[in-house]
Amino acid sequence: MVLERSFVLLDRVGELTERRIWDQGINTWDDFLDADFVSPFSRQRKETADVTLEQAKSALFQRSAGFFADRMPNREVWRLYPRFREDTVFLDIETTGLSRHSAITVVGLGRADRFRALVRGQDLTRQELASELEDARMLVTFNGASFDLPMLRGQIAAPGLDLPHLDLRFLARRIGLSGGLKHIERELGLKRDREFAMMTGADAVHLWNLWNRRGNEKALDLLLMYNEADVMNLLEVADIVCDQVANVTFPGRE
Repeated sequence: MVLERSFVLLDRVGELTERRIWDQGINTWDDFLDADFVSPFSRQRKETADVTLEQAKSALFQRSAGFFADRMPNREVWRLYPRFREDTVFLDIETTGLSRHSAITVVGLGRADRFRALVRGQDLTRQELASELEDARMLVTFNGASFDLPMLRGQIAAPGLDLPHLDLRFLARRIGLSGGLKHIERELGLKRDREFAMMTGADAVHLWNLWNRRGNEKALDLLLMYNEADVMNLLEVADIVCDQVANVTFPGRE
């Protein structure tokens, strides 16, 4: 019930005021709505807040993640994840190089129950990417705010790229985890197949070149397996990191 305990979606409520609300024994939206008085809310301000919380309950029922993302600070968008996990797309791209001017070669898209890779020159199109994102409610990446999403918006610009976005690179820092995705995976005790454990972005570029220039199908297969490992490990990292951040953020959470 991370989301239903969140009051930072209310106007002029930050983390300090939210904790002040919790300290009064008001732990959920329903607690707030049932209370006659909540400090530091005036009667008029509480009536306005009650309307927002009723809207929030309706938005949650309707699976409208955008309602919450529009009202929460960016650093708190992670609170949507437990409720919208099953409708989340985990995303990672590969490129022809390591700069912002490189072309996208592979877009890996994962769900809790499946993975698909869109490949340049085959099915990496605006229509296919839009189709994969059509029923999604949230995106999860690692460093996607700085790299993956700007690249995709610049080169493909498919609908769905403006979904509520959780960048695990920044959330992980809140529990003392820094560095790249593979380093954080090791810190969390997650393991990859030995074949991919030491691969880097530069290796991914090399594999693409072997496929693109020489038609080496084994190189493409390995690239896609590497991308799938990146994407599907995002799910495990998101589960662990969000749970640990929730334990730190919410008092008395079991």
